[in-house]
Amino acid sequence: MQALHRSADRRKQAGMSAIAMICVLLVIVSALSLTLKIGPHYIDYRTIQSVVNTLPADQVHTMGRATILENLEKRFPLNNLYDFKVRDIIAVERDRDSTKVTIDYEKRENLFLNLDVVITFKKQYEYR
Repeated sequence: MQALHRSADRRKQAGMSAIAMICVLLVIVSALSLTLKIGPHYIDYRTIQSVVNTLPADQVHTMGRATILENLEKRFPLNNLYDFKVRDIIAVERDRDSTKVTIDYEKRENLFLNLDVVITFKKQYEYR
């Protein structure tokens, strides 16, 4: 009697259904697709941040706006940032006490069909 009861329990625990497996697979594929499409933009942004961080902090305030932008324009190709125009994404503001370098741009990436995602990047550095 007890053996019959155990085999009935085993038939009830068949595992994940085909629909549940398709749903799990859909979630995994969607997450992977999103990561592969958006991830490179975040890597580029981190690279741009590192290029701006290489500016000599003690000399930025004494450098002119054009000199700062030229300095960054030389460093972008060295860091494989060929798709960016420095003057389009970086602004330099100067006043009497400080110099502000602002990274500000956005990227649009098509996910599928007519669904796009817009990623906005903005960060400001202040040098005194």
